[in-house]
Parts: sequence; C-alpha cells; structure tokens
Amino acid sequence: MTRAKDAPPPRPASEFQHRSVVEELAFLRKSFRDLLSAYSIQLEAEITALLTAVKTDSETTKKLPASRAHDLRDMLSFLRNLEVKPGKGRRRDLKKIENAVEELRRVVDGWS
Repeated sequence: MTRAKDAPPPRPASEFQHRSVVEELAFLRKSFRDLLSAYSIQLEAEITALLTAVKTDSETTKKLPASRAHDLRDMLSFLRNLEVKPGKGRRRDLKKIENAVEELRRVVDGWS
C-alpha cells in the first residue's frame, strides 16, 4: 500500500497514548474539583445546621438545664482544642473537621 503525496505521515501509537492520558488526567482534575466542591458544600451545610441549632437553643431556652450547660462547655472545649492547619492542605485535617462535626451533631441531636 502506498501513501498519497499530500497525506500526512501516520502518527505513532505513542502519540495516541499520550493524548489519551492527557485527556484522562484533565478529566481526573475536573472530577477532583467537582468532588471537593460537593464535599465542601455538604460539610458547610452540616456546620451551618449546628450553628443554627445552637443559636436557636440559646434563643428559646430561658433556663439552661445543667446537662445542656455541660454539653455546651464540652463543645466549647472540644472546638478550642481542635487543631488543624488549613494552609498545609492535609487530608487528615479535613477528616478532623468531619469527625468534629459528627461528634457535635451527636451532642446536639441529644437535645431533642
């Protein structure tokens, strides 16, 4: 089989592989960004729900039960002792925040 004079030379298989890997990496990057965005929205919504629950409780409770005062002291201590370093961008810090939100949610859910 002969090639026409004006036809481009055939491309090596490696060029196709490189292009495919570049496309897949671009897709992975977009997926990662979408995942971070969805995760952030969910976690922020949970934190906002906690904030709302604590604010609502403070506005509707005239005399604070001893158990609630104890819960609030524990929550405050827990939050103040939570050590994260956002500038480092570590996954374990995200996990610490997620675990903190879960723990605080359990406490607030016990108020009902």
